Amino acid sequence: MTSTLKIDPSRIDAVLFDIGGVFAIRNPDPVRAGMARGGFDLPEDRVRYHEAHFVAVRALTDVLDEDPINEYDPNFWRHFEYGYFGHLGVAAAELARAADVFRAEVYAKATTHIWSELLPTNIAAFHRIAGGGIPVGIVSNNEGTAEQQMIDYGICQVGPGPLPVAACVIDSTVVGIAKPDPAIFLPALEAIGTAAARTLYVGDTVHADVRGATAAGMPVVQLDPYGLHAHLPHARLPDVAALADLLLA
Repeated sequence: MTSTLKIDPSRIDAVLFDIGGVFAIRNPDPVRAGMARGGFDLPEDRVRYHEAHFVAVRALTDVLDEDPINEYDPNFWRHFEYGYFGHLGVAAAELARAADVFRAEVYAKATTHIWSELLPTNIAAFHRIAGGGIPVGIVSNNEGTAEQQMIDYGICQVGPGPLPVAACVIDSTVVGIAKPDPAIFLPALEAIGTAAARTLYVGDTVHADVRGATAAGMPVVQLDPYGLHAHLPHARLPDVAALADLLLA
């Protein structure tokens, strides 16, 4: 499940991170509650939801030949839902309805951020990297609240404070650019003060993260804890802890 291909710590001056799939995934509690309103009884095992996220990411990878891909196109994200709910036991014949129920009963009715199931191993490793003197920042396709999320989740803040200091938190809604458009990385590179070729990006998807960062001239590593992208040539690691071990060795 691990590939350190193309990651040379001596050539990395800074690291930029995605949020979803790196520090947080969907919280199973509102997902289960909303889906139950639509008649779906999902499992309680939280590990299954972690697995489901990465199975769903692989489902997106499998449709990359469909062109063009719009990050905000609900039809594109239906593939994510099919992979996600399929792994949670929804029958194939019911996946389209599950995707509709999710949007109507979970996404549309959410009173708090759905992507709030934190990944503590990755957060602790991020703190190790930042504490090891490596400049860090955040670049995320988000809904305008990324900077506050980083504070609420205990990950980082821009400027002085109790958390590790990030050079930037770039939110796609705030800047009006979304991955995989490589332009979203430009303000982050300016803020962090390093060259693209020496700034590593860490994400979980191929379509937005690997392709977007590569187009920006950056090295990139995909978090792939279940080895679902072993068929692809880019660098992969199971978690941020493995990256911290590599960079701080």
